[in-house]
Amino acid sequence: MITVLLLIFALVIEYIYDPISNMKDTLVINNIYKKYISIIKNYVSKKLVQNILFPITLIIFILISTYLLEHYIHLFFSFVLNLIILVYCLKPNEYNEKIEDIKFSIKHGKNIPEDDRLKYLTANLSDKNSNGNITQITDNLFYNSTRSIFTVLFWFLFLGPAGCLGYIVLDYFIYEKDIHIDQKSKKELKMIIGLIEYIPVRLSAFSFAIVGNFENSLKTWKNLKSNINLHKGNIDLVNTIGLSSFEITDNNERDTLLEKLSYIQTIISRSLLAWLSFVMLLIIGGFFI
Repeated sequence: MITVLLLIFALVIEYIYDPISNMKDTLVINNIYKKYISIIKNYVSKKLVQNILFPITLIIFILISTYLLEHYIHLFFSFVLNLIILVYCLKPNEYNEKIEDIKFSIKHGKNIPEDDRLKYLTANLSDKNSNGNITQITDNLFYNSTRSIFTVLFWFLFLGPAGCLGYIVLDYFIYEKDIHIDQKSKKELKMIIGLIEYIPVRLSAFSFAIVGNFENSLKTWKNLKSNINLHKGNIDLVNTIGLSSFEITDNNERDTLLEKLSYIQTIISRSLLAWLSFVMLLIIGGFFI
């Protein structure tokens, strides 16, 4: 029941209170990270280990805090802390609004807004600098939706809000410009996050196929070649399956792009409903409290 209430409140708050997206910056995380590095570097010299230990430390701290609040003060305070973390990590409405911003720019012949938050949510996934490339942004929307929605949900269900915050911190390390991580560490962290995302990405791809053109998506999935690089493999898989789950019939370039973005929004929204329905079945079945 607590899991249901947390999800309902988090989704409703994010949906009805738009300014909440302005509170999801990395200022607090960045400041904590800087203080953490100033301490941990005296004991651990390898940067990769430092960066991995940071989200693990956060997870342990939050789990201990929620336990103490629940058992020694009141369940309400534990619930509020978990809700704040989940609202911070889960971003379905904000992600949808950023897609609407992109559609508005295309419709009116404007450039993509120079918005740091939009750049983070629709991150450049290639090694080349192609920020503002509308084709690349569009083709990567399915993978980026897993970063904002589905992988967050997955780790929330397994480790609670502490788990999804740990994932978001790793995601910040790779895609957020305000947190300064050297390129070598980013490359190593991508291998780790590839493992972390392996299952939720495949669940997401399967849900995109189910709510879209299942036959075409399944055929595409079977023809996909495996990739040794897990992170790139995850990106290719979920984007390819997502894009194969619908068909575009318009020949006008601008209208085709707008139709494509609308289809992507629809597929992502349907998939979220499918995930939430499945979660409800698990809760009714007694898998979660």
